[in-house]
Amino acid sequence: MQEITLEDIRSLLDSGSLELIAIQREVCLPILQRIYRKMKFGIKFENIRVNNSRIVDGHHRYICSILSNIEIGINDWPISSTVVNYSWNEVIINEEDYESQEMILEHNNRDAELNNVDVSVLNDLVNI
Repeated sequence: MQEITLEDIRSLLDSGSLELIAIQREVCLPILQRIYRKMKFGIKFENIRVNNSRIVDGHHRYICSILSNIEIGINDWPISSTVVNYSWNEVIINEEDYESQEMILEHNNRDAELNNVDVSVLNDLVNI
């Protein structure tokens, strides 16, 4: 399966083509790669949460949906008035994994249940 690279993501973030606004200063390359693999495999994800074009929750899913050319749903969601917007070209792509193996397994269990798939398939897909 094709992998997304740091360069693929940076190119997208620098393209000026993203419609939604980031309120998160940083994203995680390993998380993006895991979500992308799952999306390309056909795993469906929870909708992202957005308030007036600002992503409240779902930056990684949004980026992966664009890169994989797979539509993701959007739910309207409240947001704090103190939240800061970031230009996508300012967003840092961190190459260190934010998630522990336990967190990854938790996500895989949730995604397996949501998609009625055996969790071992997802564990294999993301190399756990």
